[in-house]
Amino acid sequence: MTAVLLDVGDVLDGRYQLLRDLGRGAAGAVFEARHLFTGRMVAVKMVMPHSRGANIPELRARLQREGRALAAIRHPGVVDILDGGVTLDGSPYIVMEMLEGRTLEGLIMARTRLPVLASVAVALQLCDALDAVHRAGVLHRDVKPANIVVVKGIDGREVVRLVDFGVAKLDLPSEEKLTGQGAILGTPAYMAPEHLLQEGDKPDATVDVYALGVTLFECLTGAMPHPGTFAQVLLSVAREGPPASVRTVFPEVPPALADVVDRSIAKARADRYQTAQELAAALEKALPDASRQTTLLGPPPTPKGAAAGEQRRRTPRAPYNTPVRLTLRDGKGIDGRTEDISDSGALVLSFADCEPSQRVGLRFALPMEGKIIGVEADVRWVRASDKQGSQGMRAIGLEFVQPPLEMKTSIARYVQLMSGQGGAR
Repeated sequence: MTAVLLDVGDVLDGRYQLLRDLGRGAAGAVFEARHLFTGRMVAVKMVMPHSRGANIPELRARLQREGRALAAIRHPGVVDILDGGVTLDGSPYIVMEMLEGRTLEGLIMARTRLPVLASVAVALQLCDALDAVHRAGVLHRDVKPANIVVVKGIDGREVVRLVDFGVAKLDLPSEEKLTGQGAILGTPAYMAPEHLLQEGDKPDATVDVYALGVTLFECLTGAMPHPGTFAQVLLSVAREGPPASVRTVFPEVPPALADVVDRSIAKARADRYQTAQELAAALEKALPDASRQTTLLGPPPTPKGAAAGEQRRRTPRAPYNTPVRLTLRDGKGIDGRTEDISDSGALVLSFADCEPSQRVGLRFALPMEGKIIGVEADVRWVRASDKQGSQGMRAIGLEFVQPPLEMKTSIARYVQLMSGQGGAR
């Protein structure tokens, strides 16, 4: 049967109109879509049938497993699955709620590190979510800031949501083993040592506890216990001795909290907290004043002595995640994604290098209509992480240069809507 290649503008399964890309990988894509009957905005994830070098049957099986994993979990801290199906060529898709928020990765990149209480609040919410995940017989296996989204709940409060169960493991008798011998699934810097080194028994809840510990370490410090490339992480993890304490990177972390973080990323599985709720109890004991409420989506305070490009934006902004294409002054094109947007600028994340104080071309989809538009922008600041050495993520602060009225109007409407002042989208 001929493979069906769907793209923006097409209608999936007679019900979902694909409006814009949310992201594409080597073998899969996520689209923002509109349910044609209800008008609800959703996120549709599917396998791309013409992916070069990809094991399409395995990828399809993984997507079906992701759908089953999400269906087994019902928790406000986990993205909700709404629907699923199979296209005419036999390719599965899943439909999830559309989350308009900021990734924890983007927040850390933009602010270097998060305040102590905010970091602990994020971790406590994630402990609650992981407890529900594990009680459902699921291991996430890829907990990291890029897979954590902070959104506004219906009551206006911020909620931390765990997404992307693409490499999740289900502890169910009917589940077929998909991971081949020697295969490593996940992100090395967040993988428990026994998982990365393929030692010991089958993984358990402690692999997610470890990844959450690394995430908390990163929130508090902006750094990683084991930074670098895959080979560098593997070498660092394989060495004898524990990783560096969080206080060696950021001494202002309270000692009791540092002890909790250090134990959560202990090299030996038996030395870690065995469940997410054990970790939550330890965090609450270390910081009795800690709460689960965050205020990360509001504008951060302007740091003393900050450069002009790092000052608080003059116009309101809203979370917005969409792929972008930057064209540098030497003609080189780089790919990235937005984290937030205003009618005067945007925050872009990219793995490619970009120098500040230059003018670039920017192409992206408008938030309200999905129309692709081009505009010039000035690079006000660039901040790099240490996750992958010189190839690490960059946060790029852009200011639009003479944006078209259509673009300003569309973005202003979107920002107003996201602030709760604009009615239905």
